Amino acid sequence: MEDIRKNFINSLIDAEKSWQGADHIAYITYPFVKNPKLLIRALEGIHKSLVLNISTILKFEYLHKRIELSGDTKKNLEVFFKKCSAKYGLNELDSSLINEIMLLGKKHKESGFEFSKSGKLIILDDLQGVFELNLDKIREFLALTKKLLENTNRNFKASL
Repeated sequence: MEDIRKNFINSLIDAEKSWQGADHIAYITYPFVKNPKLLIRALEGIHKSLVLNISTILKFEYLHKRIELSGDTKKNLEVFFKKCSAKYGLNELDSSLINEIMLLGKKHKESGFEFSKSGKLIILDDLQGVFELNLDKIREFLALTKKLLENTNRNFKASL
């Protein structure tokens, strides 16, 4: 049981480090350098932090027999939204932002073409879908990710 607790804590530490890197890019590096391609690095950090955090929550809840998991990532994300999100302080707007982060992270990985224009980063997918990313959006994503990290830490401290 001690190893499991260490794994949960290490996953949350990794999620926090990814968030801190993205936060540093958004609030320190980007305003100084003004290179829109840095927004992608921030998105990658936010996406990684969110995936680690949600994965840890799902494992934690599964261990305590409060949810059932499957091998399908989409189904597990649905389980998170239906059964865990309220417990971790998320509302409908937060859930839609999480979905947007997940979508942008996926589109970035699959994207064949990305370019910057007027301080924004444009991601084109293979179906000619256009996704825009700017500093305000990154900061909104950072605030949500921080909120989830803090709520996860609070819930885990109460349970461990």
